[in-house]
Amino acid sequence: MLLPLHGRKNVLLHGLPGSGKTTLVERLVQKIPGPKRGFYTREVRERGRRIGFKIVTLDGKEAWLAKRGKGYPQVGKYRVYVESFEKVALPTFHEIDPHELMVIDEIGKMELFSKNFQEAVLKVLDSPVPVLATVGYGLIPFVEKLFQRKDAIFAEVTPETRDHLVDRIAVEFHRPGLLVAVEGLDGAGKSTLLKKLAQTLEKEGEKVLITREPTEGEWGQKIREHLASGSKISPQAMAELFLRDRREHAKNFLIPNLQDRKIIFCDRYYLSTLAYQGACELDLTALKRQNETWAPVPDLVLYLEVPLEEALARVEKRPFYKPETFETKEFLVRVAELYTQILPDFKHVKIDASKDPETVLQDALEALKPFVTDWRARA
Repeated sequence: MLLPLHGRKNVLLHGLPGSGKTTLVERLVQKIPGPKRGFYTREVRERGRRIGFKIVTLDGKEAWLAKRGKGYPQVGKYRVYVESFEKVALPTFHEIDPHELMVIDEIGKMELFSKNFQEAVLKVLDSPVPVLATVGYGLIPFVEKLFQRKDAIFAEVTPETRDHLVDRIAVEFHRPGLLVAVEGLDGAGKSTLLKKLAQTLEKEGEKVLITREPTEGEWGQKIREHLASGSKISPQAMAELFLRDRREHAKNFLIPNLQDRKIIFCDRYYLSTLAYQGACELDLTALKRQNETWAPVPDLVLYLEVPLEEALARVEKRPFYKPETFETKEFLVRVAELYTQILPDFKHVKIDASKDPETVLQDALEALKPFVTDWRARA
């Protein structure tokens, strides 16, 4: 494995029963290189009828988790065999090496009858060990606390997402490339800085790509048309356009080039969606999970800070300037506040973009240096 540098090493997959979570995990186990341990929860059927569930470890051990019948504890039609489950599942948590991937399928109502399992799950999530887990639904206090974790990547498994999630999740455990998002208010100087950063790293022999969002694709063009015309599109519809554009961007550009050991600089990324659509009163947590289902987490965010008045003045000086929907002072005050709120969820460095361009470049290169050094050391 080549873990990304963003530091969020826990991936929690969630979805409705029958959405294909276990099948997805099995495909990921085959795709992600390196040692792994853990277990799957599998249905057991006889003559087409489900009679229970078994725990099957990655090294071939198995035991009953639940079978049809009466007893305690009980989940619906199934009696849960806690002792049998613990005997096989708990040893997979013992003496884990941080270079191993821990696979837990799943953290659900049946498994959580075991207090020892709950303790083992929390211990491994808080450890340096990378974790790939599926999480059940339901009003279960333990599960609800998991969904509050800031150190995890959440991805929803649906018939629409499950094939895409193979490559999308694999790149969170094995990432040869480096993804740097450059964020800030319009007028902060992102585009100018990106070109100079790319030129500097190219001179050092690196393969560097510059991209931006919205993209030049079908959905990106629709977004620009709405912004330029000031159309009365709802915040929800605009967020959906950004999500569709990002899905294509991630699938066709970001993930393939991260797999190919490229350095990617992205001029705006889904942090912009969180800040701008969040300023339209959309729920930040929901926006973040929707976007991270489709899009890789950036290794680093460079946030260009500039006073609001200066940012607006710079934008107004652009040739053929025409105000867009999101360029009112009152709205941008809220956007800046939300950036301050969401940046701590990402590995980030703030750059004072009010300085002269050469100083801003040197500050950005200084911020990048340790990340590029760490990235090169893993190759």
